[in-house]
Amino acid sequence: MNINPITNDTEYQKCIASARRIRSIDKSFFCPNFFYVFHAELEINLNQYFSQSSREQWSLGFTDYDLLPPMFFRDVDLSTNGPFKLFWFPHDILKIVHNAKIKYCCRNCSREWTTARGRAVFHAERPQRNKVNVLFTYLFTQKCRECLQEIQPCWYLDETTRVMRNICRILKDNFYSNGQFSSPDSSSDEDVESMLNEQRASHMTNFHQKNLCLACRAGSCFGSNWEHKRRG
Repeated sequence: MNINPITNDTEYQKCIASARRIRSIDKSFFCPNFFYVFHAELEINLNQYFSQSSREQWSLGFTDYDLLPPMFFRDVDLSTNGPFKLFWFPHDILKIVHNAKIKYCCRNCSREWTTARGRAVFHAERPQRNKVNVLFTYLFTQKCRECLQEIQPCWYLDETTRVMRNICRILKDNFYSNGQFSSPDSSSDEDVESMLNEQRASHMTNFHQKNLCLACRAGSCFGSNWEHKRRG
């Protein structure tokens, strides 16, 4: 697990400064690293609202394993017409399954492909005062059709922005419902509301290959839990 995959802090701080100033719709043009966008949007849409005298903060932790328990899918349907689904677990644990359009680039055979069914899972425990709370994140991989290597996703920067704004809004709605947060300055942009709900346009020419999708194989893809149940 990598809690803080930021390799160049100066470059990252420049990305945050740029993200505060420009319209959401232009964010795909300014940042060289999609991981920076995940972190920057967390700072802009959640952490900036905490008092400087408070030690309460949220940190992003990227994991290398699925955050949903295996038995979860036997009782829950992940199918949805919306961009995400959220679930409560015992002991005040919130899990969010979010969809996105993403790209994969195989370094082994140079094949590239996109999918409109990219998946990310977020795990957050009810926050405690005066501590750093961790938002754990898992980005699903896929296998290359040509060489069968497992490939890490490459997220479009505008999709990363959209997903993280949604996640921050969900955390505020569920953990800070007393209204202590004001809306971000960029909320007046006309594109913001649609960006929260509209995934990047897709023009897919092939069917989703469930045998190559690690989310499908884990039962974590939209609709794939029915196949998971039949296998059980």
